[in-house]
Amino acid sequence: MSLRVGAARARLLWPTATPLGQQQRAFTLVRGTSHALRTKHRRLLGAYATAVVGPRSMGLHTTKHSQAPWPTGPVDKSEPAIVVRADPTLPGQTLTLFQKLKGFISFYKGGLKELMSNIKAAPKIQDRLSKGETVTRDEMLIHRRTPADKWRLVPFGFLVVIIPELIPLTIFLFPGVCPSTCVTYGQVAKMAAKSDAARNKLHARALARIEGLGLAPAAFADAQSLAQLARGNEGIFDLEQLARADLQLVSQFMGLGKIGLVNSESQLRARVAAHLDYLRADDRLITAEQTVDRLGLAELIRACQERAIASTGRSEEQLRASLTAWTALTQAQNRTLPMLPIVWSRLALFGKSI
Repeated sequence: MSLRVGAARARLLWPTATPLGQQQRAFTLVRGTSHALRTKHRRLLGAYATAVVGPRSMGLHTTKHSQAPWPTGPVDKSEPAIVVRADPTLPGQTLTLFQKLKGFISFYKGGLKELMSNIKAAPKIQDRLSKGETVTRDEMLIHRRTPADKWRLVPFGFLVVIIPELIPLTIFLFPGVCPSTCVTYGQVAKMAAKSDAARNKLHARALARIEGLGLAPAAFADAQSLAQLARGNEGIFDLEQLARADLQLVSQFMGLGKIGLVNSESQLRARVAAHLDYLRADDRLITAEQTVDRLGLAELIRACQERAIASTGRSEEQLRASLTAWTALTQAQNRTLPMLPIVWSRLALFGKSI
């Protein structure tokens, strides 16, 4: 299957399925970076939202890989390819300790190569966005994630070169040191479980707030109901009018922090607005590129977590269905439905399928 990522292409070979009982392994096509969207980048989102999408453009971990066996033959190098790497943490594998250690080292070294490639590509993408040119979702993710990854390059690269055996322990203790191109499925799943536990507590607070307004969670079930709520309850559905307590609730639920020494109320309001703008633009690209069914497991969980969609204890099919339903909401009514009511629908119905 050939995929085009900007000007580069990658080929991922899928061997035929192995007999039942044979050890199953998976490999992943990794592409991307990580960066918290700042307010100064909001002006670029217009270019994101109007992107003319290239055929089968894809982002980080965007190949559906969880059922694919470990490759047994040589990798086809007839085309310029991004790094094909084995993720030793993917489910369905039976690996010895040595195989896991070797797999981690290979995975992280490949991730650094991907990061160097993204660092080279990022200025060109920035230049295109500044000129109002269009980008793919892959390019948007590179632009979004690479700046933060560059700060992690030196300490993480030191670990890979000098003491690679300690990388899993170091990442367990200090997860923030890992660039996005080096994040394994296991790390993504652990972070998602922690976030879901915190969101479950916020969900209880949100229910009390919603009931205090005389609303029922069932009123948040579909786009038409959300549009009606948005017209009648400006206090909680308008970001500029959002009370301090509600702003903090929404921000923490979306994983953006809380008001304190680091974030003032105005900074947090701007941060929430920037994140919602990013989600709107990303949803449009996902819909235009029909990406949901091609996202790999790790990137699928990432996308759900960015939208505060519960992923712990959910099957891959359930996650894809939830992400599809979310994008349908944000793209409904010619994209006129505000984003904040959709976030409140997650607060009201967290843990339930969209």
